[in-house]
Order: sequence, then structure tokens, then C-alpha cells
Amino acid sequence: MVIANFFGLGFAVDAYVVALRIPNFIRNIVGDAALSASFVPVYSSLLGAASEPKGARRLALGILGPLLAFAGLFAAIGVLAAPWLVAVFASGFDASASALTVRMVRILFPMAGVMIVVAWCLGVLTSHRRFYLPFVAPVLWNLAQIVGVILGARLGWQPLVVVLAWSTLIGSVLQLGVQLPAVRRLVGSLRPRWDPNWGPSRQVIRNAGPAALGQGVFQISSLTDAALASLLLDGALAGLYYAQRLALLPIALFGVSVAVSSLPEMSREGRIEGLGAHLEDGVRRIAYFVIPAAVVLGVFGDRFVSVIFLRGAFRPEDVHVVHWALGAFAIGLLAQSLVKLFASAYHADRDTKTPVRYATIAVVTSIVTGAGLMFWMDGRGFGQRAVAGLILGGAIGAWLNLTLLTRGLARRGTRGWLAATKRDLLRSLLGAAVAAAVAWSLEGFVSGLVGSHLWGRVLVVLAILAGGGAAYVGVAGLPTRRAGRRAR
Repeated sequence: MVIANFFGLGFAVDAYVVALRIPNFIRNIVGDAALSASFVPVYSSLLGAASEPKGARRLALGILGPLLAFAGLFAAIGVLAAPWLVAVFASGFDASASALTVRMVRILFPMAGVMIVVAWCLGVLTSHRRFYLPFVAPVLWNLAQIVGVILGARLGWQPLVVVLAWSTLIGSVLQLGVQLPAVRRLVGSLRPRWDPNWGPSRQVIRNAGPAALGQGVFQISSLTDAALASLLLDGALAGLYYAQRLALLPIALFGVSVAVSSLPEMSREGRIEGLGAHLEDGVRRIAYFVIPAAVVLGVFGDRFVSVIFLRGAFRPEDVHVVHWALGAFAIGLLAQSLVKLFASAYHADRDTKTPVRYATIAVVTSIVTGAGLMFWMDGRGFGQRAVAGLILGGAIGAWLNLTLLTRGLARRGTRGWLAATKRDLLRSLLGAAVAAAVAWSLEGFVSGLVGSHLWGRVLVVLAILAGGGAAYVGVAGLPTRRAGRRAR
């Protein structure tokens, strides 16, 4: 919100988005994918074995050593190669935007190195069923950016977007620092080891390659989206960024969190046939919250964008650009939220290769389809809103990926979760439809009473949430965890 108020849909945010995505390309591959898919299953299984508590500690510290070495090397190479990276991934930028992006890439590559170690902390904590701290710690990352931008504006530091980049780096250090004490208590030390020849370490390293490759496919898609969006009018990439911030909220809260908490439990299961109860519980919980969230973003996204962003440099016409992007995100929101859960089932079975094949097919489909839709919309005068075509291609790819993952698990004997959750899914869909109708009526009624000023827009959003939420709960009921109880 603060970024939007200070920068709007300007080229400065376009430069920041690209500068953030380039180092995140490698960070997400090594941290989010390789560690969660390869380290967590092995580490969790060692924790679950009563005879292996020392083995679990040895594995954690033995992985930390190579990870620190890679993070340092990665940051150094990124700083040196920044001009070439920007030339490849932001070819549509002019000279001034490219120079600004190079400057911020050199700031943000060390941030990505720090976040690789943060991902290691996440793997350790969640394997020990410590979920609160690793999911609250990112608040410090966001607060650092907010404080940095406000302080920079007050003190006149320029360019302000570079202040934002430095604040992002500082936030990553804070996010790591707050988790290290808890990790140290769990593993007994923070002294890294080099132990690549030990059996569990070899297993982690062997499985990390395909997992990293699979996440690399998704990251190539993300960078390709940024490169394609940079070819549109200035501000299209910023519109994609703001919409993505809102769309990622339900994905992170309900999709990623359920998948991350389910992976250690599925890893302790030991049999892929026994994962159906975990999938049933996860699908039910994710769908209950994500389906109405998709309706809110797609139908009432402009109301929320106007309340959150519409002030300062953010203009009324920018609201429509972000709303179009949100509508496209809403189509694939449920699939994107479920993909990580079903991929975790393969990872729990120590299979990191199959999800890579499915992801590759899905990403190629999303890039080709998204680029075609984007250029088609751009040629018909949609301007910045043509970025919605790019996002729609990603939604199509997400649904394809989910279909491939579920069919693959069914062939391995993991069945029954769909039949067990079908009734709940239908109730959620019906509840979301009724809630949308109720909220639509309330939106028109309240808007006529309060006007279009800020507090009027806030009251409209509150009416949408209160009325629509009550209608949704009335039809869909409250969330249940029947399968989870059976699994435990």
C-alpha cells in the first residue's frame, strides 16, 4: 500500500519489480523448492524415528554448511552480473530504467542470499511443528520496507525506490535474525558442518536437483511474465505487481501454509496410499477459504484496490488496471493454492522428478497462451490492462498442472479424497455464489448512501465483507477437519 501511494504505476516500480524478481529466481529455486521438497521429508522422518534425534541435528547442520557457501557465491555472482541479467530479463526498458534496475539488483542479490538461509530456518521449524514464528517473521520484512519508504520520503532521500531496495535488504536480515534463536534451541547449535557423504545428506542433495529444476521452471515463467509485461505501456508491470500482492495473500494464508504444515506429516506417513486423508483435509481447508477469496478479488477487486491503494500517486485509472489483473488471477487462484499441496504428496514419497515434468508442461502452456492473449489484447487497445491476458495464461497452466498431479497420484493408489470432499466443494461454490449476490446488492445500496470519499469506500468494503461473509457461512457452514482427525 505504501509503495503504491508513493510511486503509483510508474516506471520506478517497474524497475523495482524486475530487480526483485531476478535474484528471487535463484532464491526461490534453492530455498522454497530444494529445501522444502528434499530436506523437510528426510529431516521429518529422522525426527519421527525415536532412535534418530542426533541424526536429525546432524542433517540440519550438514545442510547448513553447503547452503551458506552457495548463498555467498550466489550473491557475489549476482552483483557482478547485474547489467547482463537486466539486459536479458528487462529488454523493454529504456536506458534510465535499465540503469536504475541494475543499481537495485546489486542491492537485492545479497537479500536473496539471506532469504536462502531463512528458508532453511523454515524447514527446521515446521518439521518440529513450530509454525507461528516462521509465518510471522515475514512481517518484519514488510515493516522494514514501509518504515524505510516513509523515513526516506520525510528526509528527502532520492531516488526513493532505491531506499525501498535497501529497506528490503534490511528486512531480510531482520526476518532471519528473529528465527535463529528458536532454530538454535531445536538443533543445539548454529555451527555449520560439511557432511555431503553421509547417507541422509546424500539423499537430500540427490532429491534437491529435480526439485530445484521444477521450481526453476516456475521462476522462468515469472521472469518471462516480467519481460513480456515490460513490452507494454509503462506501468503495466507495476499493475501486475500490485495485483500479485493481493492475489498472493489467500494463496500464502491458505494454500502455502496448509501445504507447508502438511509436508512433515505426510513425510512421517511412510506410505503414499496413506496420504489420501491428508489431501482430503488439505483440499477441504484450502477450498473453503480460497473459493470466496477468488470471488472477492474477481468481482469486487476494484473496491478493495481503491481502499488500499487509491491515494497519493496512485490514480483512479490505475484501479481498473489492477482490477483486470485481479480478475485474471481469480480464475486460477484455487488451482495455484492446491498445486503445492499435491506436489508435497510426491515430495513426501521422495519423488521430486514427476512434479518437474508436470510443471514443465504447465509452464510452457501458460507462457504460450499468456503471451498470445497479451499481444491480442494489446493490439485491440487494452493498453496496460493487456497484462491480464498474461495472467490468464498462468491460470490455465495452473489448472493443467493440478490435473496432471491429481491423476498421477490416483494411478499410485491415492484415491478417495475427491469423493470425500466433493460435497464440501459444492457447498463452498454455492455459498460463494450466494455471498456474491448478497454483497452485490449491499454494494449498490451502501454506495448510494455514503458516496465515494475514502471512508465511504471503506464502509462499502466492510459491507461487502460482513454481508457476503455471513451469507457464505450460512450456506457453506463452518470449516471442518474430519479427515485430519482420522489421519492423526
